[in-house]
Amino acid sequence: MIAAQLFNQREQSPLPCIYGAVTYGTDWKFLKLVDQTVYIDKEEYHISNINKIMGILVYMVEK
Repeated sequence: MIAAQLFNQREQSPLPCIYGAVTYGTDWKFLKLVDQTVYIDKEEYHISNINKIMGILVYMVEK
């Protein structure tokens, strides 16, 4: 996320935030980087809740 932030700054196209996701295969966590602060979603999403996971991923891409 930091590398993406730095790349965007160097290309003169900074974004207000960078979203990220971490998965262990069955469990997902989501993050957001704003300036130098990382926000971590406290909830862990299990693959059985795929609709919620896909909704979050779509939200991240659309923003």
